[in-house]
Amino acid sequence: MRPWVLEKDLPNVFKIFVLSVPNLAEAIIGTLLLTGLLFQLRPYFNQRLRALKDTYIHLAAVGIAGVYGISQEYKWHNIGGNNVFDIYDVMASIIGLVIAFGLLQKFGFIDKTELYKE
Repeated sequence: MRPWVLEKDLPNVFKIFVLSVPNLAEAIIGTLLLTGLLFQLRPYFNQRLRALKDTYIHLAAVGIAGVYGISQEYKWHNIGGNNVFDIYDVMASIIGLVIAFGLLQKFGFIDKTELYKE
């Protein structure tokens, strides 16, 4: 859809939306994936880290996803492929990170490692 949107004479709002939605989705999905990974890794650390509140895990996941996504936009690395800088993509990534954090705070994340402690 990206080439079609760029070829057509469409309103800029529509172009920005279509071209930046993947960054928003990447930020949300990446944060949720990292949250799950951090919950899985938490039991392997010392007692102090095992006692971390879930909010700190959520913040760590948002931070890691943010560093990855935004550093990719600024071309500090090219892990995600051939990327072109666009400030709207950066804003979409930040909005996605905020949405992901809000979802985690509102609905939580099932930490299945807690179920197996008994």
